[in-house]
Amino acid sequence: MTDKTLNIQYSGSSVVTTTFKDIKFNISGDNGKVIVNAPLSLNGASFTFNNASYFNTSYQVDMVSSTVTLNDNATMYSTGGPATLLSLSGTSRIIIGNGSKTSAAALTISGPTAAIYDNSVILVGNSNNVYYNWSNYSASTAKNNNAATPKTYSTSNSTMNCGGSGQHLCSNPALYGPATLTTSGVVSGNALPVILTDFAVRSSGDGAAMLTWETKMEQNSSRFEIERSADGTGWTTIGTVQAQGNASMPTGYTYTDSRVLTGTNYYRLKMIDLDGSAIYSEVRVLQLNVVSHLSFFPNPARDYVNITLGGISSANVTVRLINQAGVVVQEKNVAGGAGTTVTLPLLQQASGLYFLHVTTAEGLHETSKLMISRQ
Repeated sequence: MTDKTLNIQYSGSSVVTTTFKDIKFNISGDNGKVIVNAPLSLNGASFTFNNASYFNTSYQVDMVSSTVTLNDNATMYSTGGPATLLSLSGTSRIIIGNGSKTSAAALTISGPTAAIYDNSVILVGNSNNVYYNWSNYSASTAKNNNAATPKTYSTSNSTMNCGGSGQHLCSNPALYGPATLTTSGVVSGNALPVILTDFAVRSSGDGAAMLTWETKMEQNSSRFEIERSADGTGWTTIGTVQAQGNASMPTGYTYTDSRVLTGTNYYRLKMIDLDGSAIYSEVRVLQLNVVSHLSFFPNPARDYVNITLGGISSANVTVRLINQAGVVVQEKNVAGGAGTTVTLPLLQQASGLYFLHVTTAEGLHETSKLMISRQ
């Protein structure tokens, strides 16, 4: 959304919460505005404000594993009374500033109570970025009935990152960066190894998943561990990508998962600092549908291979023979459906391992191994 205004309110006498779940929302332009005059719930959502756009809330905001990023000169205003909560739980983050020295992004809390739980943080990027709040914020390591009683921490009267040469004057209740509000108080510096601005997962069309992400800033970052889950609960590390380490400019990364699970695949990044501390990205989901009942014979094959499209209802099917280097050595388009048999001649192919890849016009696909042997 560029240079537009989104105004969210409730109607009638009932106060209704507006919920954004698994939504990625980008606001740009100096006149981009999101004005919320109703309770707001963000669940697995990402709101990114660019240029001089701003975010204004006047009721409770409940963030669960969500991110609000204020890039460039973007601002966020939270207004209301002390009972109005700006709550961050799970792995939620409010990131003030994109790492650029010219960024003057700011978060102002005028009246509400900021509450930080679990592994959530509010990050103030650099000496031009500011967190402005006269009131204390509350914090606890967990948000449940068995959690420890929340503690309160003051950010006013702060002399952190101010008063020096070329820095801001210490002005209550401004907290300048780099600083991080955590569940154990305010710490100097960027507690996150990276500021992640983009993370996406898509099918590459050949049965693999392509993961791409970009960082706006890195500080003492060690590596990214790629984790995958079949149910969103139990996670397995499937790969590692080395990080840039220290960077103030955007850096792009990619990773290919060639062993995608049939059905639903959940992905997340574990971003690990040089000292071993780590945070997690938001979760991305990829649904992989496959062709059923593909069969072929003979295998090993010598002069030819017959491929039967057993469970395919599509009228347009592409059959590819791919060598171990990933090169398509044969391709045939077939107009047919279930029960159609395709024959590929193999006399021109050397002995070795190949892959048969079948794709329908609807995007369903399946890959199987084929051995060619001249013995």
